[in-house]
Amino acid sequence: MTTSTTRAGFDAFRDRMCDHFGQLPDGLGNQHLHVEQAPLGPDEYFTHRLDSDGHHIVYDPWQTNGLMVRQFLGIYATFTEEPIRVSVRDAYYEAEAAGAREIWGIVLSEIDRTQDSEGVVDQVLGLLQQARAKTKATAA
Repeated sequence: MTTSTTRAGFDAFRDRMCDHFGQLPDGLGNQHLHVEQAPLGPDEYFTHRLDSDGHHIVYDPWQTNGLMVRQFLGIYATFTEEPIRVSVRDAYYEAEAAGAREIWGIVLSEIDRTQDSEGVVDQVLGLLQQARAKTKATAA
């Protein structure tokens, strides 16, 4: 797919989603957000439905990322997420270095993929502890 066809596809998709979100009832309140990853069709960057338990979004990680999906939804509705995802999202936005933002983006994407916030954070912590142990061993 060329850049121009990708851009045209995204523009068409954005128009469809804006129409969809424009039809949502006013006063959505503070709805819980459920985000997952799955392969979707061409020019289908994410899907959305609003149920009694909140917003459900599935996005295609090959076409977009969880941060962009959350930003897009945030234009139209208020939502909450579980505390770990909120913390990772906030850390992404507060990071001053591009490398740090990239790391937090990867962590959030992995949480969306696995649906296991605590497990992903435990893995990241384990990797950091291993790296620190190697650094201490090399310095000694």
